[in-house]
Amino acid sequence: MRHHRPRLKLSPWLKRWLYASGFVLLASGAGWLLIHYLLSDPEGLPSPAEPWLMRLHGLASFSALLSLGAVAGQHLPQGWRLTREPNRRPQRRTGLVLCSLLGAVVALAYGLYYLIPESMHNGFGLLHTGLALASLAAWQWHRAGAQG
Repeated sequence: MRHHRPRLKLSPWLKRWLYASGFVLLASGAGWLLIHYLLSDPEGLPSPAEPWLMRLHGLASFSALLSLGAVAGQHLPQGWRLTREPNRRPQRRTGLVLCSLLGAVVALAYGLYYLIPESMHNGFGLLHTGLALASLAAWQWHRAGAQG
């Protein structure tokens, strides 16, 4: 008889909320990057779409933060208990990596908006983008571990 390994799934409403927020974050961020770096005005003037994409990105970030808070209340405590078993420890590690990366993305976003001087925005903005992409990869890694 095969031992059943319990899986921890997000509720459907929370999953939809996370995916919708994540999609808008990804689309607005990618759109801004595309316009800012690849389709910029030859004279260096920003596109009128850039501030609107950043406003949408900021709005989606509030939604994503709220949904991540729901995950922190629902999924993380149960997952932490489930991963006490030695064969489930890799799942705990991938979850910690994912949470750490997301925390860094959020901290950098806050810094870009409130603390980091404009002259340093390009470098920190690219770091923010890189960490966001690393978060997507970590999320896939975490999900793959839950499947296996």
